[in-house]
Amino acid sequence: MSLLSPSSGRYNPEGSHLQVKIMFPSNKLKIQKFAVKQLSASSSALADEKGDDLSSVMLKSLQCTDRFCHRYMYPPIKQCRMFPSNKLKIQKFAVKQLSASSSALADEKGDDLSSVMLKSLQCTDRFCHRYMYPPIKQCRSGHCFCFSCSESLHRLCPICGTQIIELRNRALEAIATKLLTTCKYRSEGCPEVMVRACDMIGHEKRCQFRLYKCFSAKCSWTGPAQNLVAHVERNHRERLFVGSEKVFKITKIENREDMDMMFLFSCGDEKFWVKLIYKKAATAFFGAVQYIGQTDMANNYKYCFEIKASGVTSERYFLCIRTTHADVMDFELIFESQDCFWAPINIAKYFAENDILIIKLNIEVVGHH
Repeated sequence: MSLLSPSSGRYNPEGSHLQVKIMFPSNKLKIQKFAVKQLSASSSALADEKGDDLSSVMLKSLQCTDRFCHRYMYPPIKQCRMFPSNKLKIQKFAVKQLSASSSALADEKGDDLSSVMLKSLQCTDRFCHRYMYPPIKQCRSGHCFCFSCSESLHRLCPICGTQIIELRNRALEAIATKLLTTCKYRSEGCPEVMVRACDMIGHEKRCQFRLYKCFSAKCSWTGPAQNLVAHVERNHRERLFVGSEKVFKITKIENREDMDMMFLFSCGDEKFWVKLIYKKAATAFFGAVQYIGQTDMANNYKYCFEIKASGVTSERYFLCIRTTHADVMDFELIFESQDCFWAPINIAKYFAENDILIIKLNIEVVGHH
């Protein structure tokens, strides 16, 4: 059933061009499919000219396709009779879709082309505004949404209330691939899209969907954070610790050689890297804890390394309390800065008994007592 009654239209069956009056679709689904086909045809130059800059590609798509002409086209732009039976209605609907996709262009006359195009590539959901990247889905009225929103909006457009359909806006997709850069972890679920590649490099280093390497030099495993515990438990069981408190007993303090211990702590739903080393060249112990996950979550947790003299009544102790480090930071850089647990060998010898040093580690939520 049509949205509105169509106006009359006519075409010349003898000629090669259509003459169109205002039309509205009666068979929505077929017309939408054909509209997307027309949008794709309109942007074919964008998809085929990966090596050119955006302006050049857009200008090429505006050249007349007659092999003896190649003038730039300007409204009214006519096309050949490659239409199904409902020609006039479908052509009008295709024009309507193109108009909806480029509405930002008409409203932003004062901006340069790149700025206008970038605005037209922002998701139209009022709480999102991420840059859209293929697949770009739209509602029946032409409002376009990023993939995340199109999957989470219960299939209804928040702007006009019409259904979000499976058909994609090929014209915007072609432009998006020209202007935007996606995160390399997109296949893992990252929806991030940025304009500048240099910004994306910074994002990828801290992306919550990034892949992790196993801490063992002999292990080639890589995988998402949620699979770390299973991998370590299966292949490096002695390096997995479940809980938030651990006591390390270190022997041969008087003649201590280089030491390097690395553990994965599983504390409820959270995971942490724990590294404790001794550098003979620096004559000191170093220890640090990294939070595994989103970098901004690291400040929600703290760690405490403590060395305490034996005896219940003893008040002698040496400790370091600090918020956990983000896992994008390199342990070596942390140790070099000494922004971590750091105990010179003379301190270790002072607290050691029978040539054994006891170091206690505790990880807890900031503000917890």
